[in-house]
Amino acid sequence: MATFKALSRGSQIVLVAGPLLFFSLFFTWQYVDVNYGRAGIAKLSMDGWDAWGLLIALLVLAIVVLVALRNFTEGELSDEVPWQAITFGLGAALAAVAVVKSLTDAGSTWLSYGFVALALAVAAGTYLDWAATRRRAHPTLARKRRGLRSAA
Repeated sequence: MATFKALSRGSQIVLVAGPLLFFSLFFTWQYVDVNYGRAGIAKLSMDGWDAWGLLIALLVLAIVVLVALRNFTEGELSDEVPWQAITFGLGAALAAVAVVKSLTDAGSTWLSYGFVALALAVAAGTYLDWAATRRRAHPTLARKRRGLRSAA
């Protein structure tokens, strides 16, 4: 637990929201009406495992594995590769795919929009880590705190 608390806020968000989003694919994302003619209409519940859901699952796995490798392993990752930027790009792609899936699914449930919020949380976590890396690399990008004294 102390190791988790030592992580950055962005990594904490990714490591909590990512697995929750992955397991949310097993829950109902949409309802589809099936017309059986004179027998009636049935409402079928469908989970998130379609083509978009598979892409969401792969993106979540890639993001969580990258964050875990960066934070929990003793091995050194190459400094020449911008890992934070790659993770942020994957997080942005995850958010976009989740929004597209939820908007294009016929009969999306209100719960599917909550799952999209989890994807947005993962993207926000990757952004926080990327922004912190940029601030460390370029101190001129950091915000200057100005109090009442500097206004005079």
